[in-house]
Amino acid sequence: MSRGGMRYGAGRPSYKVKAEHLQRVDIGRWHRGGFLHTGRSFTWSWHRGDEPTGNIGVLVHGVDSLRLQYMVGSDDQRRDGSQTIQLAHTACNYGKSRPWFVCPVCQRRAGVLYMRAGRFACRRCQKVAYASQSCDLLDRLWRKQSKIESRLVQHWQRPKGMRRGTYARLIEVLLDCEERRENEFAQFAARLLM
Repeated sequence: MSRGGMRYGAGRPSYKVKAEHLQRVDIGRWHRGGFLHTGRSFTWSWHRGDEPTGNIGVLVHGVDSLRLQYMVGSDDQRRDGSQTIQLAHTACNYGKSRPWFVCPVCQRRAGVLYMRAGRFACRRCQKVAYASQSCDLLDRLWRKQSKIESRLVQHWQRPKGMRRGTYARLIEVLLDCEERRENEFAQFAARLLM
């Protein structure tokens, strides 16, 4: 596998489908929302912006399994793609337990299952990667800068309640990010002109 480097398109090759582009089900979210009671059924839907992109029906059989009910395929050739997913539980330190999906392919515990090729399975079985795994240096610098900017108010001003030392450190990191990004871009442009 490529190690990246300083060339156009550097970074890890993105052969895998990105997790951010797939529909997923998160058992932790359902557990926190109180959806996992025996005999309960509910509908789960996904949206991209304001547009709905899909929905499934979920029927909780008990503490050990649930059924995902959905249709797959195009409008003219739809078929039932429903799956029964086993559940596992691990004990927590202060009582109660944490639920997990058991991947229907590899039988490992997973907190999230991704929909790909008409079935739900874990990230490893579906060969799914996160977008951040194929970023080059410029992408990582942009991501770092936007993360720091989200902690500040408009025009890099110090928010109320933030310590001055913390603010000074964040501004120093922001300026370093901008300088490194400009240097990398200048080197990239120089290589293109050679």
